[in-house]
Amino acid sequence: MTTYKFSKKSRISSKNDFKAIMDYKLFFRNELMTLYMAPKIRAESRFAVSISSKTAPAAVRNRLKRLAREAFRLSRDEIAGDFDYFIIYSARLSKRADSDINPVRGKKSKMSGGRNNQSASNGIKKITLSEVKRGFVTLAEQGRRRFEKEQNK
Repeated sequence: MTTYKFSKKSRISSKNDFKAIMDYKLFFRNELMTLYMAPKIRAESRFAVSISSKTAPAAVRNRLKRLAREAFRLSRDEIAGDFDYFIIYSARLSKRADSDINPVRGKKSKMSGGRNNQSASNGIKKITLSEVKRGFVTLAEQGRRRFEKEQNK
């Protein structure tokens, strides 16, 4: 049975490692996130996630980071294990997540700056683990294919 752990070894933490991944310039976007990839530096594939503090309150940012880490942990068998991954959430996703916290129509929310929270009434669905996982796996697969294509040239 495969163990699905997210240990300290699985995390990207040093500034030099982040710089190496960003400098490799293999990245893909969807409406939820941008995924940067680079061939792994260490023995184990590693992961990091980031979201700007200007885009959402702390509770929303933390929830999104937990979802991304869980998606990576559960999808290790589906994605290529030869890469380090770095996700940066888009501002649109965090705004969508903000609407999920206080979905009462017309109620003023501290998180929306005192404005009426109209976005919840527009049919915005709640962000789920499966949605984040599907986006991550799709982008990782695109990256693997492009990497292999460039290596075969």
